[in-house]
Amino acid sequence: MEKVKKWYSFAEGEVFTGSEAPFFEVSDKPWKKLLEENHTVFLEELQELINKKEPNIIPYFNQTLATTPTSWTIFPLRSWNRVFEENCKKTPKTTALINTIPGVTSCAFSILKPKMRIKPHFGDSNVMYRCHLTLKTPGGLPEIGMEVGGQKISWEKGKLFAFCDAHKHEVWNNTNEERWVLIVDILREEFLAEEKKICREIKGSLWWQHKFQNFYFIKHIPRFGRRWLMKFTALFMS
Repeated sequence: MEKVKKWYSFAEGEVFTGSEAPFFEVSDKPWKKLLEENHTVFLEELQELINKKEPNIIPYFNQTLATTPTSWTIFPLRSWNRVFEENCKKTPKTTALINTIPGVTSCAFSILKPKMRIKPHFGDSNVMYRCHLTLKTPGGLPEIGMEVGGQKISWEKGKLFAFCDAHKHEVWNNTNEERWVLIVDILREEFLAEEKKICREIKGSLWWQHKFQNFYFIKHIPRFGRRWLMKFTALFMS
């Protein structure tokens, strides 16, 4: 079997050409059953946060992706093994369940407002299963959905799908209601042994992306330079 090569959007700065399919087959993964069976637990904790007008529900860090800076908001629990302790305390049941899954690197509640889009973009990497567990969806295709690597899909309440974040993808919500999902990143089995290194490198790349949201500066740096910046910055990430 051919070894899968790690791909980072920041370091490569080019179109993803890996052999991975846009969507992963994960029906045999024990964590899929665990997450789907507890979708009401996650929904209840998110609903409580929204009812209380939780201030830690914030715009996604790259505010250039959505229609407006506040179109896409998240409540982060973990980001590449950085744990948001205050948020975890506010969602104890969700946190406890997520902590039982080996290889989880990131987790967040995600809210997409009505009549909004997330622009086509390449994600961070191909090293993980990016999972969407649907908590609330106001409809299906063609009014609301996402396209990954040319394949379209819509959300179904209580159901989970996993896609390869490296492929070009976009999201739209043309309905009059919000879409809520729990996003969970789980490292693929072939990369589990490199978890700490991978998390440091992606945090290094995200640091640069946050500094230069529109990539006007970064896109002119040669690929070897971006790769060097990512690996150098990773040395200072915990």
